Amino acid sequence: MATSTRAATIPTLPEILDIKVSVAKGWPQVTCRLDPARLDDAAAVLAEGIARRRIGSNAERHKRWQSRRRAPSRVAVDARELRVLEAGLLQNIGTPDQPSSSQHLHGLIVESIWFEIASEVDAGLGVPIRVEGHNWSITDPGGDGLTVYATADGGFCFRLWESKHHGTSRKVRRTVNQACRQVKSNSLNYLSRFSLIAQQITDDDALARFYGELPERWVDRDPAAGVGVSVGTNNDARISGCFGRVDTYFELELGQHQAQLQLVSDFTELAVRVRREIWKGCGLWTEP
Repeated sequence: MATSTRAATIPTLPEILDIKVSVAKGWPQVTCRLDPARLDDAAAVLAEGIARRRIGSNAERHKRWQSRRRAPSRVAVDARELRVLEAGLLQNIGTPDQPSSSQHLHGLIVESIWFEIASEVDAGLGVPIRVEGHNWSITDPGGDGLTVYATADGGFCFRLWESKHHGTSRKVRRTVNQACRQVKSNSLNYLSRFSLIAQQITDDDALARFYGELPERWVDRDPAAGVGVSVGTNNDARISGCFGRVDTYFELELGQHQAQLQLVSDFTELAVRVRREIWKGCGLWTEP
């Protein structure tokens, strides 16, 4: 998981959103609402987060991107750097001349909101000690996300996440159920990929071993296993009871489920503003 110092002037997404953690049917559900007046603030935070995870490993490149985003200039970025940025940062975003599809852009924003909220909000298991996500492209095979928590007995537990954007007039429950079917069908493949992260964990043998055991713990319906579904949509979407059937898809105890609902007055407008913030840092956008 890429890290870099967050600018002091940039708030965290949980500080911007109105977040409510509730318990329904014995498992936690997080509802996040964005005040329309803070659309620009949220776009800036999400853009910074995407850049941090995708290019933060190169501190100088990341710093240059941040400087341009905060003070856009009409001075063109040199061709060499732009090629690198297009390959490393603009997946699912595109350029002003060739923007990515709205489906890919919306999917990226849902996963980005999920990452920021899952990383900092305690939904009953504490704040995760690790959050894994799609840091490259949402079209890559593999699970959308994984959160790992420390437990009171000195062990660990995890939640395997699937994230979806809901952009139709149908009930949000349909999108949630689609996410459940997808993760149910692909859970072992997803967890097998995440288990490879064990090779990158060199400072904690117990945690590395736990990652290596993710597929087996899922198959065994181990108490340390679990699943989560996140959905992003507009404020006026038909959300009533949208997570009502999640626990019927998995042979898990009720407490082994989680959900996250992201409500935005205009999800498409938020996605467009995030894309523009990222373009500013690439020297591709100088308008407000």
